Amino acid sequence: MTQAVAKSRKPKARVLGTKAFAAISAVEGLRLSASSRKRLDLLKASGLTTEERRAEVLRTYASLGKKR
Repeated sequence: MTQAVAKSRKPKARVLGTKAFAAISAVEGLRLSASSRKRLDLLKASGLTTEERRAEVLRTYASLGKKR
């Protein structure tokens, strides 16, 4: 006799693309400053891995918090 195994109902993780994220942000009224947009464009063009880009963003915002 076989028993049915209960499956987890945990939703799968989803990753939003740039266009989808921009559309959601626009609806919510969020806008990037010119300096933030420039920084993101430089990060995209730098050829860094996802982890390296994330670390760079965290480093930037951590240093901004110290200036206040």
